[in-house]
Amino acid sequence: MDNFMDNRWILRGIALLVTLLLFMSVNLVPQSSSSGLGDIPFVNNKELVRDVPVTPIYDQHNLIATGIPKNVSVQLDGPNSIVKTAEMKKDFEVYLDLTSYALGTYEVPLKIRNISDKIKATIKPRTVRVTINEKIEKNVSVKVVYLNEKKIKHGYKAENAIVKPGLVTIVGSRYDVSQVAYASVGVDVTDANQTFSQVLPVRLYNKKGVQLPFITSPRKVEVTVPIVSESASFPIKLVQTGTLKDGLKLSSLASDVNAVRIYASKDWLDKFNGPIEVPVDISSFNQSGTYEVNVPTPNGAFRVDSSTINVNVNFDQEMEKKFSNIPINLVGENNQFEYKFTKPPLGKVVVTAKGFKKDLDAINPSDLNITAKVNGLEPGTRDVALTITGPKGAIYSLDFDTITIEITDKKSSAQTDENENSGDVGQSSN
Repeated sequence: MDNFMDNRWILRGIALLVTLLLFMSVNLVPQSSSSGLGDIPFVNNKELVRDVPVTPIYDQHNLIATGIPKNVSVQLDGPNSIVKTAEMKKDFEVYLDLTSYALGTYEVPLKIRNISDKIKATIKPRTVRVTINEKIEKNVSVKVVYLNEKKIKHGYKAENAIVKPGLVTIVGSRYDVSQVAYASVGVDVTDANQTFSQVLPVRLYNKKGVQLPFITSPRKVEVTVPIVSESASFPIKLVQTGTLKDGLKLSSLASDVNAVRIYASKDWLDKFNGPIEVPVDISSFNQSGTYEVNVPTPNGAFRVDSSTINVNVNFDQEMEKKFSNIPINLVGENNQFEYKFTKPPLGKVVVTAKGFKKDLDAINPSDLNITAKVNGLEPGTRDVALTITGPKGAIYSLDFDTITIEITDKKSSAQTDENENSGDVGQSSN
């Protein structure tokens, strides 16, 4: 026994065996259920890796291939440590190379790459049946279908929906694309009483109304449903309110629209005959122009569209016009007296008429009557007030409110002249 333990080669063998056992214990899988030689690193092992994605390789811009699975399973067979690493990292790739295939249907093998050459990889399935077609794109407008439209809230209705985007794109083979007749979304309007928006999936249908299993881009669209009450158009009538500011005269008042739309229940609309009276407060305007005026909502109606209108307001503004050399007429003259104007010396004045252009343009100078009452006045220098009358629509003023008149007795004038004449004769006889 001592000789056996003293043998160097026997000791070296024991040491090697212990080292090997230690190495094997470190590489054992730490699971209670694992056992057998499959866990030994230099012993072959088999593992099935599921849900491995398939990478198709072909001209996807111009072609479309159908029948390609999204995922496959791969069985790995090789040294345990290498298989375990490949299973954990999944850094290998399963691909389907169609670059050398023309249009048609083929049985094409699946291939694998980026895997250790020490592993035998078996793809399940090994081949797939693929059909290659020319890629066709088609834009289809989206139609909106209202569901339960009769259950919309009483007095309201759904108008044309707004779809964003209004077109969707379908991609497929010529045959698949040719089957698509229209795209639509269904919107439930039960109890709707106001405008709302929803994001809804788009569905494709053939001519018979059968839904097709194709996908659109985008898959969903935003649909805005305008919910309004029943409506009808009625004429409007402008009603003038308020008092004009001084110096203004209303020339015309007109709206840029003749009618507006009223939203109300059908019963209300059937009974309402119109027109809609729109009050226009002219006291708030001080010059001609276009003004925004509110349209009132009649009692019982929901709303008016539009709620404001533009009203064109035109004013005449007061102006002045002068009339020169208008003669003064004396009223109540005494035949025994003579009357002479000293202020103004010619017995004529300037009349200023203030009013609106239309009224002023209608005034003729002969229509103006300037009078000074001299009845009862005794001879001498007298100041007399003037009065004026003229066509209506204007206010008149004079450059003189009063005039000055020299009144003389005709007899006194004649006696004076006679005395002057007799004095002249006596002097000449001397």
